[in-house]
Amino acid sequence: MKKGLVSVTFRSLSCGDIVKLCKKADLEYIEWGGDIHIPSGDIKKAAEVKRLCAENGLVPLGYGSYYNAADGTDGFYAPLDTALALGAEYIRIWAGKSREYSEAAEENIKKAVAAANERGIAVTLECHRKTMTEDAELAVKLARECGCLLHFQPNPDIPFEKNLHALEISKPYLCAVHTFAWEQGGALRLPLSAHRDMWRQYVKTAPDAPYLLEFVEDDKPENLIRDAGTVDELLNEFK
Repeated sequence: MKKGLVSVTFRSLSCGDIVKLCKKADLEYIEWGGDIHIPSGDIKKAAEVKRLCAENGLVPLGYGSYYNAADGTDGFYAPLDTALALGAEYIRIWAGKSREYSEAAEENIKKAVAAANERGIAVTLECHRKTMTEDAELAVKLARECGCLLHFQPNPDIPFEKNLHALEISKPYLCAVHTFAWEQGGALRLPLSAHRDMWRQYVKTAPDAPYLLEFVEDDKPENLIRDAGTVDELLNEFK
């Protein structure tokens, strides 16, 4: 079973506290954020966190950068170096700053993928609202043509059936699944169990993906442990 945490879920916690919490919740993977926990370009911090994970039997699966392909390519290399120092398997980037297709952004994604692949790391696009990957069909096209992977997460602005379709067509390129339960529109964070039936369908569709918990109810650490139990139950159904 592949389950973990997106560290930005707890921006107020230190890296050490994040590691302790993951062990307490019986999680294996961490996607480390590039805003607070390991700032882009802080190679020393990335190496320290890599060592911290190794000492505690955790995998620094990914580096969640805030590089956006709409901004050219110069800003990609510092987060790439940081991801490499962390020992991450992938670096997550954003695909543009609007839903509209941008040829320039696609070309920058291709350049980022080429640079990362030369150094043995994958690039994944976060399927995020208000970027090109909000459109699942366009996200898959970008993955196919740019040679990158995709991060699925439910979009709270659209019906469940459309989200499930997005996951289904993303499967050939699926890197990880950001796992949370939001009220329609994203105004309120809920226990993951509140959307158990929806998540059962997601897990049934992609049972082998890493499921990375994000944005727990009230941002409370104890709710991570509760939601990790829900993920366990769902993954056990389809292992």
